[in-house]
Amino acid sequence: MAERGKTVRLFLIEGTPTGRMKCELSNWTGVAYRIPHTMISKCTDRKELNNTGVYFLIGKDEDGITDKIYIGEAENVLPRINQHIIAGTKEWQDWTDCVIFVNKDDALNKAMVKYLENALYVLAKKANRCTIYNGNTPTKSSLSETDETEMLEYLDNLRLLMGAMGYKFLEEMESVPHKDNNGQLLTLKSPKSTYEATGKVTEDGFIVFKGSKITNDIANSFNKSGYCALREKLIANGTIVNFEFVKDYLFSSCSAASSVIQGHNTNGWIEWKTKDKRTLTDIMRETSE
Repeated sequence: MAERGKTVRLFLIEGTPTGRMKCELSNWTGVAYRIPHTMISKCTDRKELNNTGVYFLIGKDEDGITDKIYIGEAENVLPRINQHIIAGTKEWQDWTDCVIFVNKDDALNKAMVKYLENALYVLAKKANRCTIYNGNTPTKSSLSETDETEMLEYLDNLRLLMGAMGYKFLEEMESVPHKDNNGQLLTLKSPKSTYEATGKVTEDGFIVFKGSKITNDIANSFNKSGYCALREKLIANGTIVNFEFVKDYLFSSCSAASSVIQGHNTNGWIEWKTKDKRTLTDIMRETSE
């Protein structure tokens, strides 16, 4: 069957991209809301937010670069979000946005949203694009065959709308060939061999390949950098072991990658080079001519 396009409607409730957003998919009864933390109190005008649904609390981790999320479910979602605000726990006093998914006809029940909560946690964990602040893996509820089929379709539509709103932490990183195709492979190497790395630019950011080595020396000024915090986190979570990447890792930018590898703040646009010594800046200049 041929692939068909889909119509996604984004409604800016305040008329600005930084305000509340309503997101819908044609011929689907689900609906998503993206709401800044500072505007939760305004949402009493949205009655459907009191329906049963799932939600994400979204912020930045300590490095200021990596997304951190909390995935939850509730029979009355908006009051549950307000409980997070009132509780003011250390992990979530600095979340910046929430995304809520409910049904317009309130057809979701507790078992359905527990199923979705578990599935979303598993997807986010597998994608490994963010820090997940759920203390435990959410319990997966048992559904009838028909309800499970319906929830799998709901999950597909939810992921589509999350992507439309710019969130990719449910999407597993595509496998990127380590081979050099048309000069796409980039290297970063120290003259003294204290670090040596390879990577590529992708649609999602900059990927550093498994086997790349980082320096064991960092500049004093780097200690206060968000990239330094990111480096420490990658070491702590086992992405980097003995100063070597043990798996491919997607950075938000080429500069984030080069800074973590070199141990000081760097400009990745001139640090990463092709086999013939062209920088990313050179490549961008060539493609724009």
